[in-house]
Amino acid sequence: MLSLAACANKNVGYRPGCPTVAIVRDASSVGVPGANGQLSYTAVMPNIEGRCEYSEKGVTMTEQLRVGASTGPAYTGGPLPLTYFVAVTDADRKILTKQTYNVTLDVSAGSGGSVERLTQFIPLSPEVDGRYYEVLVGFQLTPEQLEANIRFNSKPPAPPVAAGK
Repeated sequence: MLSLAACANKNVGYRPGCPTVAIVRDASSVGVPGANGQLSYTAVMPNIEGRCEYSEKGVTMTEQLRVGASTGPAYTGGPLPLTYFVAVTDADRKILTKQTYNVTLDVSAGSGGSVERLTQFIPLSPEVDGRYYEVLVGFQLTPEQLEANIRFNSKPPAPPVAAGK
């Protein structure tokens, strides 16, 4: 009992959690058709990593977002300009801020990628825990691209194929 009492008396302090950092599933990829309906290129966001640092005025989020692309048969050459968004939502999932960013990928070798370094500041009073906030990223898609992704992502997965068949 004495060891528990000693623990309770230590001034450890409160460490709030970091906001969630995530890629929006239906905005995580984009396929762009070219001539004759063939694919010009596909771009993907395979992962994002984030960390946070608190101050008296809020929390600063720092993320590393990976963006990649590969070319298809209708690719006509040149760098690929892509636009993505970063949105911050509150505990009620209300969008507080949304910004768009541009990245240009060199796919001259058939594929290419980039690591984007991003920073957001979320103003929070000291008693608010940031883990109820989210930083969401995805490609800025046309309504048609978003609809195609939603259709693709809602398909059930194919059954596994037995080995040797």
